[in-house]
Amino acid sequence: MIRLENIQKRYQDFEIKSINLEVKKGEYFIILGPSGSGKTLLLEMIAGLVKSDSGNIKGIEHTRFGLIYQDYMLFPHLNVAQNIGYGLSIQRKSKNEINTAVENTSKELGIYHLLHRSVNNLSGGEKQRVAIARAMILKPEVYLFDEPTAALDLSTRIQIQRLFMQLHKELHPTIIHVTHDFDEALALGDKIGLLLNGDLIQLDTPEEVFRNPATKAAAEFLGYKNVFSGRIRNNRIKIDGIEITTLVSQSDLAYIAIQSNDIILSKKKILSSARNSFFGKVIKVIQRGSYVEVVLDAGILLYVDITYHSCQEMGVEPGSRLWVTFKTSAVKVFEH
Repeated sequence: MIRLENIQKRYQDFEIKSINLEVKKGEYFIILGPSGSGKTLLLEMIAGLVKSDSGNIKGIEHTRFGLIYQDYMLFPHLNVAQNIGYGLSIQRKSKNEINTAVENTSKELGIYHLLHRSVNNLSGGEKQRVAIARAMILKPEVYLFDEPTAALDLSTRIQIQRLFMQLHKELHPTIIHVTHDFDEALALGDKIGLLLNGDLIQLDTPEEVFRNPATKAAAEFLGYKNVFSGRIRNNRIKIDGIEITTLVSQSDLAYIAIQSNDIILSKKKILSSARNSFFGKVIKVIQRGSYVEVVLDAGILLYVDITYHSCQEMGVEPGSRLWVTFKTSAVKVFEH
């Protein structure tokens, strides 16, 4: 287990604020946050490359770990085989042992045919595989990944993510993986630590973090577009003339957030137990790849995600008048 106890670090005008967390042996732990939130700084403190101002990091001492950066950090004057075997050469392993290990590791990662190539002539995905091989060959107990897929195109990113999934399934190492990519966090993580502005806002399973963000700032970062504020009285919050029912009974100043895919659009009012139902006019219809985003004015602007098929079936277009319906349980309430 790797444990961080009250870790603090001030760097110029930025501060890591008293971080406490545990990463279990064999766990795939994601540190998720936007650029500038302190993710890389925290990872480098775990790796021992940067010293914290206060607090303790336990469980990393005398542990073999492999650190993989976004920009690969390959040696440009060495070919692929020499890059992969570099760590073993530093350990003064025999040439025969190094060659055998390089051959086996490169075959595992599908880059055996690249061994005699210059790293300068490789694609981004190939460079990342070489960086992974260089770490793997040392058989680390812990992998530290710093935005390892951020510089890759979508197809290559998915391939590398699958490689990480396979690595974790087959070898069961502890992995601490820094990313700002929601899909990556959901696909790979056993647990997520949500880091915003140097502060660990939330620590939970991926499903819980995305379904129930702990604060307004967390909800906004995680892509909640329907975020409002107001006063709650008798389980109702009034926003610009409409009332939304919540599970919280009273609050003098509250923020609410509703996930776009928790809202149902319909031509007729739905007869259901859902307490929140409003009639509105479509302002915009935006194609977002695999789904359609509908912006609707129901007294407040609501953003709703629906499938392309549903959009076509209902004939949704600017000017359409539709009902929006969502459950009380879909209304997340925060007081900060």
